[in-house]
Amino acid sequence: MAQRIALGFEVHQPFRVRKDAFWNPRFTGDPTEKYFDDKLNREIFERVKKKCYIPATNIILEEIENGENEGRDVKFFFSVSGTFIEQAERWGKEVIELLQLLASTKKVEFLAQTYYHSVTSLWEDKYEWREQVKAHTSLIREYFKQEPVVFENTELLTRKDIVQEAERMGFKGYVLEGKETTLNGRSPNFVYKLKGGKISLLFRNYRLSDDIAFRFSSRNWDQYPLTAEKFATWVRDSPGEVVTVFVDYETFGEHHWPESGILDFLRWLPRELNRKGVKMVVPREVLNDVYDEVDITSTSSWADINKDESSWLGNLMQWAYDEAVRRAEMPSRELGGNYLKAWRYFTTSDNYYYLFTGGGGPGEVHSYFSSYSSPVDAFLNEFYAINSFLFDELKELKVNKEPFFFVKDGKRVDVAWNVKEFYEIIKRDESLKDSEKYLKEWLGHEKD
Repeated sequence: MAQRIALGFEVHQPFRVRKDAFWNPRFTGDPTEKYFDDKLNREIFERVKKKCYIPATNIILEEIENGENEGRDVKFFFSVSGTFIEQAERWGKEVIELLQLLASTKKVEFLAQTYYHSVTSLWEDKYEWREQVKAHTSLIREYFKQEPVVFENTELLTRKDIVQEAERMGFKGYVLEGKETTLNGRSPNFVYKLKGGKISLLFRNYRLSDDIAFRFSSRNWDQYPLTAEKFATWVRDSPGEVVTVFVDYETFGEHHWPESGILDFLRWLPRELNRKGVKMVVPREVLNDVYDEVDITSTSSWADINKDESSWLGNLMQWAYDEAVRRAEMPSRELGGNYLKAWRYFTTSDNYYYLFTGGGGPGEVHSYFSSYSSPVDAFLNEFYAINSFLFDELKELKVNKEPFFFVKDGKRVDVAWNVKEFYEIIKRDESLKDSEKYLKEWLGHEKD
């Protein structure tokens, strides 16, 4: 079988917490405006729009059209977060129109992910994660007229329970990192099936992906400069049946500036792949080509050296921030509207990522993506913001007591602040019903 490549892009922008949330808490009103920096978000979006989103998408559209005229299949896949679409609706509708043109070619597949590009899959209770996945699936239907069948979790965060949950939600395929400990000596360039399940697994070839994403502009790299012809040769010569290359879309023009030649690389790559006999495919086309089954025994992601969850939940600041976010869940649900939307912005993985304290290369990458001067600066602002946000909510709900903590298997899984929230949690997780025997005791404290 001739080699195939599934080439895709992560497209995401977060709503960033105000840098002065702690130092200058003067803002009032709508929580989505009070705690999030629209000025900065707009500035970054408009910059990346000019450098990447418009030129790169135009190149892809042109190459799909050129391929059709020349009898070549030029195909790509995209994973676009809901927060990106929200920002594009406000500051770049032309970007949405370009992505919709891509969808109309029938040569581009849009994957499902979490609407808010969040870390909620790592929580014991998957209720919010499922809600965000459902919201994102509806978004893809609405904007791109596609029914997603392949799922890509935030930052490729993967555990067995997450993959199983995705299968229960009806997804046929799942994209994850080609981490050696997961593959256990096997090549990432095949389609696998989850052991004990039916869902197909597409492993990202991180070496080839990172050749583009991280090494393209490095003059110290022994393969510099990377040309489309050279990369297509590497893909052709890779053992296996399908190479999955998946990178941040901002790679093309923002992380590597146009002067580096990255946009020319994108333009010529489909032609060079064709010349080398490599067929471009989208994930849904290869799901049935299962080569073997794989078990998943640990957490994986595409971040840093460890390729696990430690980039988001690996230190005390990240744990403290996550605890504060989880405490605010039920008040946000009860208040709804922009309180719920603002709370979901707080769940976005970027807010956790900025709190990473590791050094070396990974630390430099985290620093590059952060709008804060340091992880401590990020923590001061974000931790203050989420706790101030919760204070606003409890004040609105007239709550003046400690919450009820639900514990399952020795782990805290949910937090309720009043009886209504208590029973909402039990309703969505029957295994917590035993907690009712503690309700009177909690209500007794409430009366004190």
